[in-house]
Amino acid sequence: MTAMNYFPNYYSIEDIFVTQEKVECKVNTRLQRMGFLDAGAETDDLEPGRTINLPLWYIKELKVNNAYFTVAVPEIYKNVHKAVCEAETTHIELGRLHPYFYEFGRYLTPYDRNHVIGRIIFETLRQRVRHLLDISKNDTDSKPEHRLDNIESKLHDAGVRTNTLYINWLQMSGNHIRISELVEEHQKKRKRAERSDDEGAGDADTPSGKKRSTM
Repeated sequence: MTAMNYFPNYYSIEDIFVTQEKVECKVNTRLQRMGFLDAGAETDDLEPGRTINLPLWYIKELKVNNAYFTVAVPEIYKNVHKAVCEAETTHIELGRLHPYFYEFGRYLTPYDRNHVIGRIIFETLRQRVRHLLDISKNDTDSKPEHRLDNIESKLHDAGVRTNTLYINWLQMSGNHIRISELVEEHQKKRKRAERSDDEGAGDADTPSGKKRSTM
């Protein structure tokens, strides 16, 4: 399993999936020869007030306070907002709403002028983390499909693996403690030295020759 990636990079496949998502934006100013971005545009220009869908990878290249577009809060976060207020997020199937619920929201947070998305993803994870810990300890055989997003799924796998290692340690079933290589080498040298001393003492006790018997 690859390391969990909380700050996706250019070569991350997961980051590519997230940034391909379309985001609804409102046009704030007239944009000449940009009408091709709106399938319903009747002119070559984009007029103020029109609503278009732009990929996240394009939006993230714009300045947060740009004068061209206003990013709208996606419906998936509006749907979760009520559950967050009622502290009932554990029953929500985040994976069905969006497989990258937290990463997608993290990208959109700087563009949310009402500061709604940041609070939603923070409160959602805060409320679900205890539940995530519980199912990692109890549901070791099966993963709850569609209930977890990508990050939660990785945390669940890590929790199950860690809990299994902890149980094995308690039961001493995985006890394979070994001495370090330095200690082992030191013991070998000491044994060789002791063996050499014993052989030297044995040679000293043995007479170098026998006396000739006399008639």
